Order: sequence, then structure tokens, then C-alpha cells
Amino acid sequence: MEVPERVHLIPVGYENDRIVLPAVRLRADRVVLLRYEDETDHPSYAETVRERFDAEGIDHETVPCNIFDFYDSIGTVAELATRFADHEVYVNLASGSKVTAIGGMIACMATGATPYYVRAKRYAAETDGDVAEGIREITELPTYPMQSPEPQHVAVMDYLDREDGARKRDLIDFGKQADLPFIAERDAANRKSEYRLLDSHVLGPLAENGYVDLEEVGRSTRVSLTESGRNTLRAFRYLIDED
Repeated sequence: MEVPERVHLIPVGYENDRIVLPAVRLRADRVVLLRYEDETDHPSYAETVRERFDAEGIDHETVPCNIFDFYDSIGTVAELATRFADHEVYVNLASGSKVTAIGGMIACMATGATPYYVRAKRYAAETDGDVAEGIREITELPTYPMQSPEPQHVAVMDYLDREDGARKRDLIDFGKQADLPFIAERDAANRKSEYRLLDSHVLGPLAENGYVDLEEVGRSTRVSLTESGRNTLRAFRYLIDED
């Protein structure tokens, strides 16, 4: 039987000690570093912290993440938290950008991962150039359950994104092809029933959340993604991505 590991998800910005020391103190078994790819102007401590984790004997891997993009931060953290759902997942909210901290907190609420904040001993004005040095305390932050979109809703948004909008009839056909619950798990007596199922289980909730627009075009209804829908899709596309 596999023994659960303590897995720490840690954005890599311009921190050093606040990345490594909390993981060591909290006895992390594995670390996943979220690294911003474009570091031309402001190199991070990515290589340094990897070397320090090697010296501590802590397994680590690095994945790409735009720590300055809200929705990429949510999506990356949530996808990793889901990947390690059988383990104890912790998320460091102090080591990336403010955007990543907010996105990471939302991802924790959606997945049940544990967020924590690290207070440094010394900050920039008191150091020799680092953003922060040492750690004074580690605080586990409270979270409140947040309902993430249903996978079938994400699948429909993904289809709308790929097709640049679609008719309701197209969405019903897609639902049948993709075996989505709104149509696959219910008996529709006729075509009118299929439309009702689509409206009540998919388009109604998506429209209520502001994720889709519905426009009457002749005798058909055209469905398209809103900007909010596109952003939500970016954050939660991992729910439908195949391994």
C-alpha cells in the first residue's frame, strides 16, 4: 500500500529561504516548483533552490507556470493538487507573486489542499540583496470549500472555445458523442426533452455564472463563451484533460 507523502507546491519567484526552509521544517517528501519560464529581466533562484533541495535529500520536480497570470496560477496549482490528491498537499503562498498567492488560495479551496504563508526574519531593507532571508514563522491559512465547475460544464466550454460558438443542437450532439452526463445519464423522450436537459443541466448554470451568452438567430439559439467563461476554462481545463 502506498504511504501518503507530504507534497509541497511552491511558486518560484525571487525568493530563496522562504522556498527551501519551510519545506525542510515541515518535512516535505516531495516538492513541485512552479517556475516562470521568461526570466530574462529578473532571474529567479530556481537553480539555487533545486541544489538546496538536492542537498537536503528532498525529491523535487519543476513545472512551468506563469506566476504573474491569475488563471494560469489557479489552473496549475489545482491540477497539481488533483494529481497528488492521495497525498498531503501543501501550497506555499509566500514565494511567488501576489497574483499566484490569490490564485493558489482559490485552487486550495477548490481542491482541499492546505495553503500556508511564511513570514521572513529579514526583508529586503535588512538583507544583502535578497527579497527576504530566514523564516520567523509558518502559518497554515484557513480555507472555505469552493465549488469548482462540473467537468461536463468545462467540456462544453472547451467545445465552444474550439468551435468559436455553437448552436444548441450542436451542443446536444457533442454531449452524446462525449457521453456527457446531462444527456447520457437521462432518458430523453424526444428532441424537445433533449433541449430541456441541455438548458437545465448545462446552459442554465453556465449562463447564471456569466460564462456563456445565448443569442437568438432565426429559429436557432447561438451559444458563445464570454470573457469570464474563457478565463474559467483556462483555470479549470485540467478537469477534462486526459492523462
